Amino acid sequence: MGVSRQAPGWLTWVLAGGLALVFLGERILSGASTARLVASSAGSLLVLASAAWRVASWQRARAEGPPEAARVEAQLALAHAGCVLALALYFLSTDAGMSLLRLDFADEAARGRYRTALQVLWATVAAVSLLPALVAGLAHGARSGADAGGLLEAERVGEAFNAGLVIALAGTLLFVVGFVAARRDRSLDLGYFRTSSPGTATTALARSLHDPLQVLLFFPDASPVKGEVEDYFQALARSGVRLRVEEHDRLADPDVSRRFDVRDDGTVVLMSADRKGRVVLPVEMEQARGRLRTLDRDVQTQLLRLVRTKRVAYMTVGHGELNDTVSEADLAQKGLGGVDAMRSLLGLLNYEVMNLSLTTGLGRDVPTDAAVVLVLGPRRSFLPEELAVLDRYLARGGSLLLALQPRSDFRLGPLERRLGVRFDGVPLADDQQFVRRRGDRTDRGLLVTDRFSSHVAVKTASLAGSDAAALFPDPGRLEAADSATVHPVFLVHTLPSSFLDLNGNYEADGPREKRGTYNLAAAVQPDSARALVYADAEMFTDAVLSSSRINASLAADGVRWLGREEALSGTVASEEDVPIQHTQAQDVGWFYSTILGAPALVLVFGLVGVRRRRRSGRQA
Repeated sequence: MGVSRQAPGWLTWVLAGGLALVFLGERILSGASTARLVASSAGSLLVLASAAWRVASWQRARAEGPPEAARVEAQLALAHAGCVLALALYFLSTDAGMSLLRLDFADEAARGRYRTALQVLWATVAAVSLLPALVAGLAHGARSGADAGGLLEAERVGEAFNAGLVIALAGTLLFVVGFVAARRDRSLDLGYFRTSSPGTATTALARSLHDPLQVLLFFPDASPVKGEVEDYFQALARSGVRLRVEEHDRLADPDVSRRFDVRDDGTVVLMSADRKGRVVLPVEMEQARGRLRTLDRDVQTQLLRLVRTKRVAYMTVGHGELNDTVSEADLAQKGLGGVDAMRSLLGLLNYEVMNLSLTTGLGRDVPTDAAVVLVLGPRRSFLPEELAVLDRYLARGGSLLLALQPRSDFRLGPLERRLGVRFDGVPLADDQQFVRRRGDRTDRGLLVTDRFSSHVAVKTASLAGSDAAALFPDPGRLEAADSATVHPVFLVHTLPSSFLDLNGNYEADGPREKRGTYNLAAAVQPDSARALVYADAEMFTDAVLSSSRINASLAADGVRWLGREEALSGTVASEEDVPIQHTQAQDVGWFYSTILGAPALVLVFGLVGVRRRRRSGRQA
């Protein structure tokens, strides 16, 4: 006698559909509270209903059917119950579950350990329950009981159940091994080595020289690094730069070495008219790889010294700026570092950085040698006299970079009318497009955007394409102020999914916290002056500039524009590895395409193959 099925064959798919709805609500729709509640609740009800039906079917099979039927239904009921247990464990790992249990943790580390343990546990239980249920359900419904005896059918379903269990346990083992490997991460650089090529900014600098560029390479003949460096300058010459390259051996040409004060092998001397610059590289390839990847940056730095003399950039201090010592602890706690990267960038652009305080000019007048003044994220307000000094500096044609922060006491005062820009310190957030960092709601304050104008102060970013985005870790917004003479050009805008976070909970609550496109940066030219105003100062911190080339290009192009050197704007070619950062949407896309997409393709091809074989067998 065949095995009579007490429950329909599609019940297992109801179970899978319910779990998929829960996954949709908790992972994909987590930012939309209503949709999340509907999807998660509907999915949970489907899982509970299918489990109850399967248990009832098992009880009927025990009472009415043959032992083989009861054995099959028992296995499927056990799998359904495991999925219910997995949902319960997941709930206990959420904030609502921990509140229901009234758990009190000593610190965030203990809370994180509890949540991690339960997350691993519920995922394991779900895997070892759902996959056996799916394969056993397919085997159970593949042939009717009229085609085989009850014992044979039960054996076949049992083997399918065990095979699914083995696969699930193997996948769980791989998951755990991957988790442990990530926590004990060790890396080995086996990447392809490549010397950087001349960037557009380097080419523009070399073309701006009044006299031809002479390049002298002091390398031993056997050095493989010399060939890499020579190829770089040949590429620069092919771009239209007037360039002449000479090769010398430091020991074989002692007179030339003394004339150019060359004391080390691997020295590259750049000379135009009476100005000189030099880059020193290791002569062995193993030691020179890292330097060759950033050769274009080093050459550009030296070319700037040939184009003009060093200028002075002043950074204000004394008001809790990012470059102030009182801000170091707060920036370190946020993991942002300081502004050393910004100082280095100014050095690469041939600027000497000095502090501007109340005693060094901010109380009387900005020094006459100031090429640009930078105000980076002041927490406290400026004195009226200090604001008046900056206002007079702009009135006589100065250049000002002003980066502001939400939740600060700084006010623009007379600068608002001078610049035609008003700063709103209400922070912005985005629950759809943001950078994942801590894994909680605060990540929604890490805004990303690829909305740039065509202004030369954001030239590199605007030409980078839609895949290149800038990071604004904690922005406010800018608006046009009431000014009859000044009209700011807004350079960077948020994505339409961003919203005003009035209450600081990183949720779009009500009509007041409306979504929209907000201004993040503005360029102003009041008379002969130039000014850049940013609604975020932390975009200039070390962690951001070192990991985002678009942010670094915004800083570099902005300083070039303020220094009236926008003709020299462009890209710096580099083969140096930088950390990859994905937005929430990109992470979701990559996760689903790799974790779900690839296995789904394998499953589809397998089902098609099995169906074809069965059709061929019936025809035979």
